[in-house]
Amino acid sequence: MESNFALLSLVFLVVVLVIGFLRKINMGLIAIGAALIIGRIAGVSDSTIIGGFNTSLFMTLLGTSFLFSMAVNNGTLDLFAKKILKLTGRYGWLVPIVFTLLTFVISASGPGNIPTVALSGPLAIIIGIQMGIDPVFLALLSVMACNLGCMSQISNGGIIAANLGAETAFAGTFEASLFINCILVAVLFTAILYIRFKAYKIKGGLNGGEFQNLPAFNQKQWITLAACAAMIAAVFITGVNVGLVACLLGVILVIFGVANEKAAIKIMPWGTFILVCGVSVLMKVVVSLGGIDLMTNALTSMMNEHTAAPILGLTAGIMSWFSSTTGVVMPTLIPTAAGIAETFQGAVGYTELVSAVTITSFMAAFSPASTGGATIIAQYAVFKKMDEEESNRLFMRLFIISVLSVLFSVALAAIGFYGLVK
Repeated sequence: MESNFALLSLVFLVVVLVIGFLRKINMGLIAIGAALIIGRIAGVSDSTIIGGFNTSLFMTLLGTSFLFSMAVNNGTLDLFAKKILKLTGRYGWLVPIVFTLLTFVISASGPGNIPTVALSGPLAIIIGIQMGIDPVFLALLSVMACNLGCMSQISNGGIIAANLGAETAFAGTFEASLFINCILVAVLFTAILYIRFKAYKIKGGLNGGEFQNLPAFNQKQWITLAACAAMIAAVFITGVNVGLVACLLGVILVIFGVANEKAAIKIMPWGTFILVCGVSVLMKVVVSLGGIDLMTNALTSMMNEHTAAPILGLTAGIMSWFSSTTGVVMPTLIPTAAGIAETFQGAVGYTELVSAVTITSFMAAFSPASTGGATIIAQYAVFKKMDEEESNRLFMRLFIISVLSVLFSVALAAIGFYGLVK
């Protein structure tokens, strides 16, 4: 009977993914409803189901999003990015490198991938048009840097990964190595695109258009920058919870009239909060009914120590073409990593498996069916008029790039690249 409930819980999980994708409904909301149904069938108490809502994760995402939404809303991050990019001067070949590094650092510093891509995405298109280069090139760099950058220990992806691994024997041992792997892949991917698009031949710089006569930071923006820097310092020096300190600093900004909390709250990614925390409610039920153990055993039966990482990575990439990395793929697959690592008794590492899942999933984000690819199409259409034929070509181009990017990450997993950093 227990094995039947375990299988049924996985069936419910798949149904949630399918309904969410086909009907374009937030999967977090569907997951909560599904958790109640399967809970009633299998005799799981309401308190256990509600206990699956990760309040610690919610507070962390809420706090960081609140602070950095203010920085986006009052123009601090936008002006900061433009000033840094303008430093490239007439050295056009340097612009893609600085743009990628800047985007990565901003995402890693706390805002995470969603607010950062809202900032860097339009910049990518503007810079591409102004310099006469393919805007899609810079847009790809933007999405990649935002996604891999968010895996730092104080950004949304890294926080989610840490929470998912918190109850395993590997808690506290993999987070830094996971982020290092993200940095290494970001460097490799940037180099590949840089050569592919012949960015070393780019002439001119960023002294005109949007970058001409940039204003100085006003007092409110200087204070906002100081608050963001204080958050980072407090987390790394004192170890205080990043969500709590971000909330405190955000409230201070509101009290002193530096930022408008209503405007910040309006642009916060509430749908993402519901998605991540809602899926965690269902995953709690799946775990309690043995669904994750069943999935782990099924995956390991097809694996050996050499194929575990690429198979898990490919699974993550395929799932990410149709769902969210942080909201669905990571909560579904990362819980299997501990069991797989233990099955192979150290022949394949936990960090290696988690890296294969997260990085490959983020590499799939260029798909037009995913957030990253859809964002590129939407922002491209804002600044460049496209007819239906050109829009279709861009759609197919992004999907092909997404497939190749997933295969690139799977290949890295197959050669043991993600296991080099211990």
